[in-house]
Amino acid sequence: MHGEQEHSHTTRIICTLLHLVFLGIAGWIYFAGGTEVISGWLGGEPAPAGNLARHITLFTFGIVLFLRMNLAFFYLLKRKFGWEEFGGVLFALFIYQLVFAMLGARASTPINALDIAAIALFLVGSYFNTGGEWQRKRFKDKQKNQGKLYTQGLFSYARHINYFGDTLWVTAWAVLTRNTWSLIIPVALAAAFVFAFIPPLEKHLKARYGAQFESWAKHTKAFVPFIF
Repeated sequence: MHGEQEHSHTTRIICTLLHLVFLGIAGWIYFAGGTEVISGWLGGEPAPAGNLARHITLFTFGIVLFLRMNLAFFYLLKRKFGWEEFGGVLFALFIYQLVFAMLGARASTPINALDIAAIALFLVGSYFNTGGEWQRKRFKDKQKNQGKLYTQGLFSYARHINYFGDTLWVTAWAVLTRNTWSLIIPVALAAAFVFAFIPPLEKHLKARYGAQFESWAKHTKAFVPFIF
């Protein structure tokens, strides 16, 4: 996976098409009575109408994620995206688009200062993730930087600033749903990054870049800038 070049876009195309389906279902949940239908299927009580401004904002988050994923899939990330990774990414997209939709569609609280803060956090997290990957690609595209480890820009604040960015925008999305259960998702995501994703990636980077990585690790935190 890490360090392997992609030779086919099949998994990316299929994942993108299914992601588009998720986004369409989310729109149905927010704006076309989908919440009531699903509640009926599950034998639950009729769902309250919710707040339209909140629905629009939540759906906009979904659109932004869809666009960012396409940018990452087809331009920023050239490494292999195999079937072993496909399932995990698709499951995450299902959670973000559809579980957040079901949890947030019932919220009737008008948009207030907490939601404005969540929108700002979503934008910051999206920038840390996509902006960091954009900076790294520009560095890697230069012939003189071939074989060099990228430690500049946003990655000078944390070795996995992109993962930290993911945690921020997912937290913001959870807050915007105004459903306490949603907060389980960013907590689980952060734990997955710290205990499952970062250790093997660090091992790969150390093996590939040696002293470059060790110097970077000595002066830069792994996940949360200046803290951890």
